[in-house]
Amino acid sequence: MLQTYLDPLCRQYFRRNTMKTIPFNPHMVVKILIAIVLLAALVGVAGSQLAPKVPLLTVLLYSALGVLGIGALVLAATVVSLTVYQWVLRKGGTDPQWFWFSGEPPGLQKLRAEAKAQARQDGV
Repeated sequence: MLQTYLDPLCRQYFRRNTMKTIPFNPHMVVKILIAIVLLAALVGVAGSQLAPKVPLLTVLLYSALGVLGIGALVLAATVVSLTVYQWVLRKGGTDPQWFWFSGEPPGLQKLRAEAKAQARQDGV
C-alpha cells in the first residue's frame, strides 16, 4: 500500500478527534414520516382548490408522488456531494468546508509542514 506524507497527519488527527455516534430513535423517524405525510396531504387539499375538476384522490396521489420525487432528489444530491467530499479528502485535499476561504487553516499548514519534514527524515 502506497503511503503519503499525509498518513501520519491523518493518524494524529483521528487519534484526537473521535466522532460521536447519534443513537437511532425509531420514535423520531415515525414522527418525521407522519409530519411529511400530513404536510403532503395539506398541500394536496390546497392544490385541489386550484384544479376543482380533478378528483381529490388524484390530487393527493400527485402530491404524494411529488414528495417522493423531492425526497429522491435530496437523497441523490446528498450522496453525490458526500462522495465528492470523501474523494477530496482521500486525495489529500483540505476539508471541503474550507473551500469558502482563500487558504488553509494555519494549524493545518503547520501540521502538513511537520508531516513533510518527518517524511523527509524517514526517507519516504
